[in-house]
Amino acid sequence: MTCHVRVLLRARDTAFRSGDGALYRAARAELKGGIKNAKADYKKRIEDHLSSNNPRQVWQGIQNITNYRGCVVTTGNPGKEMQGSLRWLLAPSAHSLTWKK
Repeated sequence: MTCHVRVLLRARDTAFRSGDGALYRAARAELKGGIKNAKADYKKRIEDHLSSNNPRQVWQGIQNITNYRGCVVTTGNPGKEMQGSLRWLLAPSAHSLTWKK
């Protein structure tokens, strides 16, 4: 949703709360036109991505159409449980079993 559509939406809501029917009708018509224009702009932008000779822009267009979100890689401090299991894996000699012959 673009900022222009948000402004029109707020204007429509304000007109509704005011109780003025004519103002509300005009605000609804403006909002409808604003949404149409925003959709047309979005369509043109996506088509430009797909028709460009730049592969990066083509893939960006495809990802935008499919609502692709990349995987999230978090690098932070592992929890206490994770630290304990990592310590056990990395230092097996401290926890190794002794075999009897």
